[in-house]
Amino acid sequence: MSLTEVLPHGAPLTEFVLETVVRDGLGELRSDPTRIDDIFSRFLQTYFNNQYGQDKIDQIKTYIANNQIKIVHAWQQVPTQVPCISIHLIRANEEETIQNLGNAMLDEDDPTTPAVIVPVVTPGTYDSVTGKLTVTNDADLSLVCPGQNFVDASSNKFPIGSGNSNVSGNKFINIGTGQIVNTSGDGSIESQLAIERTELRMVRIRETINLGCHAKDDIHLVKFIYYILMYILKSRQDSLIKRGIALDHGTGSIFDREDKFEGENIYSRMIEVNCLTEFVWEQGLVNLVDCFDTTVNVEDEDGIKVNAQSSEDC
Repeated sequence: MSLTEVLPHGAPLTEFVLETVVRDGLGELRSDPTRIDDIFSRFLQTYFNNQYGQDKIDQIKTYIANNQIKIVHAWQQVPTQVPCISIHLIRANEEETIQNLGNAMLDEDDPTTPAVIVPVVTPGTYDSVTGKLTVTNDADLSLVCPGQNFVDASSNKFPIGSGNSNVSGNKFINIGTGQIVNTSGDGSIESQLAIERTELRMVRIRETINLGCHAKDDIHLVKFIYYILMYILKSRQDSLIKRGIALDHGTGSIFDREDKFEGENIYSRMIEVNCLTEFVWEQGLVNLVDCFDTTVNVEDEDGIKVNAQSSEDC
């Protein structure tokens, strides 16, 4: 599934989206602690029983239920917010091989009310054999083209064909033969276009995000948070895609006491994840053509250009 099938417009906001997914994942574990049983089920193996086992799993479940794991966006916040998960952008790259030419993408159509070409058209008579509908001289038909619609007094719409006249005293439009049209009141002529088209542009960005798991004094807690975070990221990939992030793969980095937090026994374990995101924006409205000149010029046997077919309206 392409990201553009589900994406709203705008910046990808990758770090903020990851925050929402992690928060949702932690909330799920609190509401359904059996997930934690599943994540740490290997502690039930006999070789773990003496030191871990079900008791340790129950301790993790109790901790998650009763303690908040904060999410921060700056290293400076870590010492005062532990235990926490930090989210940082490492790099972002607009790789040339994954871009569209000119950053182009499909245009977007939105329904709109058709533009009114002639607001008041007072009909005269309608000839069902020829399709000719006469109108009074008050109507200016100079902008009328085939494909536009005549709307009668009953709001019925009739596509206008070729062969129309804006000559004073002989004004008429062609709405096709065999129609049932209301000529008892004023009508109007409106555009055939019932959409507004927006030109969209997009760049694909490959981003590397660092997610850090941090705790003070408790080395094991950092590891437990790390595995919980891995579970959240892997199990909620559908949610990530719906929110505009295609998660490629993650790499766990070294676990150690963070020297940068001197004087604090803060331990960290990092996950680097590679994401493919799309930045989509509206470039502007597309000028849609509502009137076509269908005149075709051909030469006769003497080389003189003549009109073989003509739309008299355009």
